[in-house]
Amino acid sequence: MGDLARMADKVWTAEEFLRTDQREFGDAWRYELVDGRIVAHAAPTPAHARIVVALGGALTARMTGKDGCFPESGSGAAPENQQQANARIPDAMIRCRGLPRVLFEVLSPSELRRWRERDRKRLDEQNITGVEEIIEIYQSEPAIHIYRRGSGHWTFEPVDGLEAMLELRSVGLTLPLAEI
Repeated sequence: MGDLARMADKVWTAEEFLRTDQREFGDAWRYELVDGRIVAHAAPTPAHARIVVALGGALTARMTGKDGCFPESGSGAAPENQQQANARIPDAMIRCRGLPRVLFEVLSPSELRRWRERDRKRLDEQNITGVEEIIEIYQSEPAIHIYRRGSGHWTFEPVDGLEAMLELRSVGLTLPLAEI
């Protein structure tokens, strides 16, 4: 029986989850906390991994240390107090002065079919202190969905085509989709 199975009865807080070494949960590639329960995720496909690596390279080349902001991947982000039973691990993020500012999610074809889960995750991410933009990158085509925090609401902007540009307004950065 794996470590995760032994922990199944425990209801976790985001603080406990983020403080715990994920190796204690078991051998899965990555874990998230959803409604107080630990959820295991399989390793990404090669196509998914290539996008994350290209994104990380493009961000690092343009912004490391810019205005106290740094790109990172594999680190956690927890919503504000009203949802402390959730901690999400985006594929990549830009963190500024200790807070997540931009979250990136690479969407596989199977994730696109599970739209309720994807929408739930996005809602959790929208409640994370400091998050201004959520970028969903389509794995199977050159398309991106941008969600931006506005004045009391979130806006949506689709971007598609290899010639298109991804504008990250919250950090003053523009990336060509062809580089991602």
